[in-house]
Amino acid sequence: MLTALTFIQVTIAQPTQIFAIESHPVEISAERTVAVSFPCAITSVDRGSTQLLAQKAKGTQNVLLLKAAQKDITPTSLIVITSDGAIHNFEVSYRDQPSSLTVLSNPTSRRDAKSADGSDEHQISQAMDLVIQHPSNLRKRSSNGGVSAVLEGLFIKEQLMLLRVSLGNQSAIDYDVESVRMFVGDRRQVKRTASQHDEIVALRTSFELNQVKGSEQKSLVIAIPKMTLPKAKHFTIEVTEKGGARHLQLRLNAKQLRHVSAL
Repeated sequence: MLTALTFIQVTIAQPTQIFAIESHPVEISAERTVAVSFPCAITSVDRGSTQLLAQKAKGTQNVLLLKAAQKDITPTSLIVITSDGAIHNFEVSYRDQPSSLTVLSNPTSRRDAKSADGSDEHQISQAMDLVIQHPSNLRKRSSNGGVSAVLEGLFIKEQLMLLRVSLGNQSAIDYDVESVRMFVGDRRQVKRTASQHDEIVALRTSFELNQVKGSEQKSLVIAIPKMTLPKAKHFTIEVTEKGGARHLQLRLNAKQLRHVSAL
């Protein structure tokens, strides 16, 4: 009786609290790979179905690559646990052309969180604020159909490289952004030889870029791990339009990538 009474008293004094973790939708395809970037290293992955293929991106600890084993798979779940103890819950559905090929998952706003390369989240925020205020040190431009992207700045702070990209829409038609991707590829492609592209996934962006309205201009800051390029490679930032053809590409070679300013 004493044991039962003690248990009841503890239960009343400290009632159990249950919190629901919000699920985030992710679209995958059998033909295209979707990259999900986490703020910390991945420690555990649970797939609701074997039809969902998942693996860490080569050379990273915080990027998970997703693909469907076949077309039109049934909706399923994905749970990822990262080294900071955070639980990331996704509802995965099939779509031939996913709305986004890069997904940033950051359910926590803790200022002491660490990114997978060891950078402090607060340090990244401070560096991004400096980039916004810093004078331009580069100008690389791409335009298409009244929409333009300009790489205005390239900066370095310890383990971080930061890019400042200005997007302007001089047309009357809103520019809906499907994806912003970065990759390293071969400068020259030998005939009948496939070009090798290694995707670079952002550690963080200053905001989620979904749309640039007509006559609007936006400035986006992107943080990536610091990098250098061999002479045979180039670095590309690619912005694609959702349901349109006004795609943009900013391409840098090894010499141009060295035009970097320390913060």
